[in-house]
Amino acid sequence: MPKKHRNYGIDLVKILACILVITLHCLSPSTPVVKNNIFNSSLYYAGTLAIPIFFMASGFFVLNKRSISYVYSFKRTKNILFIVISWILLFSIIRYLFKHNFDFLQQLKGSMIVGVPQQHFYHFWFFWALIIMILLAPLLWWLLQKSFNGYLLLLISMTLICVMIDLSLHFGFSKTVQNTPQVLRLYLYIEYYLIGGYIGNLHFSKVLEFISKHFFIFSLLDIFLYFLLIGYSLWNRNIINWIYAEANYGNLLTILTSALTFCLFTISIPKVTEIIEFIIPATMGIYMLHPFFIGKLLHFKIFANYPSTMIIVIFIICLIIVELALRIPYINKLFKL
Repeated sequence: MPKKHRNYGIDLVKILACILVITLHCLSPSTPVVKNNIFNSSLYYAGTLAIPIFFMASGFFVLNKRSISYVYSFKRTKNILFIVISWILLFSIIRYLFKHNFDFLQQLKGSMIVGVPQQHFYHFWFFWALIIMILLAPLLWWLLQKSFNGYLLLLISMTLICVMIDLSLHFGFSKTVQNTPQVLRLYLYIEYYLIGGYIGNLHFSKVLEFISKHFFIFSLLDIFLYFLLIGYSLWNRNIINWIYAEANYGNLLTILTSALTFCLFTISIPKVTEIIEFIIPATMGIYMLHPFFIGKLLHFKIFANYPSTMIIVIFIICLIIVELALRIPYINKLFKL
């Protein structure tokens, strides 16, 4: 059988997004070593593109399937729930054995709502948001494939909503948005899901061809926008009194930069395909595992003083562990989506 065509460019940008997520979690912007260091702060805000890229990649593939139904959505939801519940249940059992504290429900709640005391799965909010998007996918697929004008109207509407909410942060509504659980900021995830679906659709092929013909120019533009986004984030954190990268997910500059970045990687042809094929199956496992090592490594003075050095170390440690886990029957089910 001929080998199924694979878009290594998208695989590569997903690996990049995985590293950027680790960057966000290693460089807490509230700590003095990050807050008072321009390099660490800039590196932290460079991670802003991670979540938009993940949702665009999902929308790119899911919304451009030949067909999609709620049978697919329910199956995918079941798989994600299995992983979320299994991880939290195993953690709670181990915690009970060593500390006699079975806090499964608290950990489960903490996986949905950031800020729950003593929770260790704050990063699992992404899976709950992904479940919501997967349940919406059949409707969004129908719009893209059967009513393209309706899809465009929805995309434009969601972009306007994102921009309006972003502007509201500058007019006293910052706390309102901050107090909205991250998993419930659906306007953001719908926006990037729709963008990903649009980029992967035939209607967008001529735009990709144009970008491909002027790849160097658009690459320079993307780099410029990326640095502009980092600079804006450094300025904006004191204006809206919200220091976290999530504050800028709905910003027009973030939308443009992440969309252009995704387009460039979509049409690129990386030469390191063997390395990509080795890493890409482990990315979701790395995402699940990495926060558990951050606190441990921060006990070492070098990582506490230079947290940026921790990023690649954690990535490599998690990559090794996940690659080994993927080779063990039954255990590998905990690392696959």
